[in-house]
Formats: sequence, structure tokens, C-alpha cells
Amino acid sequence: MRIGMGMLKWKENATSVITKVKNWGYLEENGPEVWHKAFPVARGVRQSPIDICTPGSVPSSLPPVCAKYEASAGLSLTNTGATWMVKFPAEGSSLTGGALHGEYKVWQMHGHWGACSGHGSEHTLDGRQYDAEIHIVHWNTKYGTLDNAIDKPDGLAVLGVFVEEGEEEHPEFAKIMSALEASRRKGQQEPIKEALDPALFLPENKTFYTYEGSLTTPPLLESVIWTVYRDPVTFSRDQVRLMRCLKTTPEHEDENDMVNNYRKPCALGSRKIQVSS
Repeated sequence: MRIGMGMLKWKENATSVITKVKNWGYLEENGPEVWHKAFPVARGVRQSPIDICTPGSVPSSLPPVCAKYEASAGLSLTNTGATWMVKFPAEGSSLTGGALHGEYKVWQMHGHWGACSGHGSEHTLDGRQYDAEIHIVHWNTKYGTLDNAIDKPDGLAVLGVFVEEGEEEHPEFAKIMSALEASRRKGQQEPIKEALDPALFLPENKTFYTYEGSLTTPPLLESVIWTVYRDPVTFSRDQVRLMRCLKTTPEHEDENDMVNNYRKPCALGSRKIQVSS
């Protein structure tokens, strides 16, 4: 499916449109290097991710980012064929502060990771790539619904969290591990047995970088205000390995490992990166 990037009209709801964008992946024949053929905006002026160059970041007096969520029970984890994803109820959530104007509600959380240590995050920090990166996606309440917000310049807000392999297990990620292990093939969905709180995926130190960007997967809409935390969180090696065990293919098809599901940094251009004080 090709989605025009000018007068973009959503004939279906936003979630189903993004789900039905097909024929892209992370292999040589369908990966980020050729996404522009179906999605010309891939060569746009505010694409993501980027390399966050700290010497070029502009110190700011932005207020702290305030992320409030209610621990949600009854959730499920889905293997989309490109990542694992957990959707959250919008009720009870609130994201404000930082470079955001107004309030945003949570939508979903997913991950990006590499085939081996030292590779996996989409954003890089002074050229350093972390082992993985978690994204928590929100939509702007001033547009009323996710469907209305998703293609607006300030329609989405994503919190990006670097993940570093270590010895200690991440307790909140541990809650989804059984569902992750049971959802190895594309299209599989499994319930999460414990209540999950997105706030517990954020680092203790809330220093952040922020800039105007885009979705990092097709349709690559330039509608995201990014907040990327400086400090990583730690996942155990077993937790990162479990993500690498996922497959991009459904059952009854040859296995294709879901690894290196990240886009390389895009040109910053004339954009500015702000860093919280």
C-alpha cells in the first residue's frame, strides 16, 4: 500500500492503515534504503531517527517531561512481523511538558534491537548505538482521536529509551517475557499476565533530548515530537536474546529472524536538538 504524503486522507482508522502498510521490512530488498520508492517522504526534511550530537544540542529551559500512566491489566503482546508491540488504554494516561504543547495520551509501546551487542537502537548518541531502544507512542488530545492526530505535525509524541545489556534483569520487562516467548511468529498474540506500567521503562535520570521528527517505520509520517532520554535502562542479556528469538514470518513458513529491525540515522538538516537543563 502506498500512502500519499500531501493531502493525506485516512479512509480507514489509523491503526488499521499502519498495520496494512505492507511490503517493507529490514532486508536488503525491502529495507530502509529502498523505502523511499513507496514512501517519498523517506527523503523528507524531518525524518527519524537521528544521531544526537551532544556538542550541537541547544541547552533549554524546557519544563520536565511528566509521564503519568495507570498500571494496566488485561493487556496482550503482538508479534507484528517487524517488532513486538503492546497497546495501552488511553484512559488514565497523560504526557505533558518538555517541548510538548498540551496533553498527549498513550497508544502503544514497541522495541528495536540488533543481532548482536552494540547494535540495535535507532537513535544514536554521539555516534554510539545501544543494544536496543524502546518507544512509547502517544497522540495529541487536541485532535480528539488518534486517527485525527496521526498525520499532524504535532500529532504524535514518542518517548525513546536506550537499552543496554547487563547482568540485572529489568523487572517491568520481565512481566512480558512469557508472552514474548509465546509470540515468536508473526501474527501471534498472547496475554500479559501482570499489570504493566510504561513509566517503569523510563530511566531514573530524566535528562532528555527533543526534536521534531517522524515515525521510523512506514508510512514515515513527519508527525512526531521526539523525547529521547540520555541515560539507558538495563535489560539482562537473556531479555535481549529473547527479542532476538522472534521471527518475521508466520507459522508454516520458513523462519526469518527478527533482528536489526532499526533504521539508520537520518540527516538532521536545519533542525535543532534541545537538551533539558
